[in-house]
Amino acid sequence: MPGGIRAFQIFYDDETKALLDPDFEPLDNSRNERPDWYEYWPIRAFLSNTRLDDSAYYGFLSPRFFEKTRLGGRKVMEFLQQADGADVVTFSPFPCHAAAFFNVFEQGEFFHRGLYDVASEFFGEFGGGANLDALVMHSGNTVYSNFFFAKARFWKSWKGILDRLFELAETRTSRLYIPMKEPLEYAKEDGTTTVAQMKVFIMERAVSFLLAAGEEFAVRNYPPFELPMSPKFAGKRDVVVALDALKLAFCRTGDPSHLRRFREERKKVFAEIWPGLSLRL
Repeated sequence: MPGGIRAFQIFYDDETKALLDPDFEPLDNSRNERPDWYEYWPIRAFLSNTRLDDSAYYGFLSPRFFEKTRLGGRKVMEFLQQADGADVVTFSPFPCHAAAFFNVFEQGEFFHRGLYDVASEFFGEFGGGANLDALVMHSGNTVYSNFFFAKARFWKSWKGILDRLFELAETRTSRLYIPMKEPLEYAKEDGTTTVAQMKVFIMERAVSFLLAAGEEFAVRNYPPFELPMSPKFAGKRDVVVALDALKLAFCRTGDPSHLRRFREERKKVFAEIWPGLSLRL
């Protein structure tokens, strides 16, 4: 039947299979042929081998979706059923990061030095030579962890960017072959740390890039500030909402005074929670 929702949740082994929500479709990646590509590998396989229904929503969630969003599958499906006019529907956690950083690339550089320059070189191939310094992102066009659903038109654009990323990361003679393999450490939700290659962090930022700099897509967001925030921003919800509002106001009006105020206010916040650390933008 045309239309509808295909809500996939990826699993790798018995442990992650046990985490799956019964309202989602299991997507088996237990062979895990390319663990260096994380969730991208099964998404790539599906998109490369499946003809998408133009009117349906497709989403590919990690087994940690509930852990990061506190959203059950039933609530996700109910929200999607009311979003038919949108091309993209987001369920992005950590709205504090969407609000407090200029964009996902500045946020990436803050935690992973070197990401901004690699991302600039890669995404500069798209959007007529996109300048990441000029991309203002907010809760409406920022997605973390690839927690989104989209129709075929968006997935086609996303796949085009990721096919190019895959080509550059897999070709030994490409200028980005070595940078894309740079190991980056990141913190998990349980407080432990692990390592992934640079290409994974670039991959996860492609959806936000498309929403902020690509062709026009109609977007609907699950209420961002109903989703979990980082513990670092505990007790600062009102400030975070205000920072987001300033960026939204700039995007609506183009008035640079909103961005000046944004920078002034977030400087105070960062001085409290990350004293001594500097921002790029």
